[in-house]
Amino acid sequence: MSEETWLAARLIPTSGINGAAEQERRATSALLAVMSSVREFGRALTQRFGAPAGQLQTYIEVPFPHGDKQCIPDGLIRVSRGRRQWTALVEVKTGGNDLETDQLERYLDVARDHGFDALITISNQIPPVPGQHPTAVDKRKLRRVALHHLPWSEILTEAVMQKEYRGPRRSPGASTR
Repeated sequence: MSEETWLAARLIPTSGINGAAEQERRATSALLAVMSSVREFGRALTQRFGAPAGQLQTYIEVPFPHGDKQCIPDGLIRVSRGRRQWTALVEVKTGGNDLETDQLERYLDVARDHGFDALITISNQIPPVPGQHPTAVDKRKLRRVALHHLPWSEILTEAVMQKEYRGPRRSPGASTR
């Protein structure tokens, strides 16, 4: 499938809210849309994974062939700066849904096959140790593709920090009420 047919992330997705899959799709689309629209926020979330500072593009549910099936990660982030491109697949879980080893390993294979840099997972799971992923995967799958995790709580913390410390500046003496 060519990039021209990829669906750009939208702040207000048009999909329904019937079940967990729709909730994940809407959350993914809104988050990725904000990341690409609010440059500092997108940069703050991607730089920790080795992405360059640059133009950030986000897409949802990009299909990739994988064996005799199609594999559809929740999202894709691409950061471009000059000739350098950094690309990551994104897998999102909301509520109490846990990340699944088999699914992550398939996405790591797809990322490797397409020369992508990383797979980023987002969920409410908290890693046992900072920097460690909450889901065990075959270490051989991590030779050419990095696996990173962002808990939703960390994304919320970054959003608050962006708002409070990097948001619009008030003029001296302006009321904060």
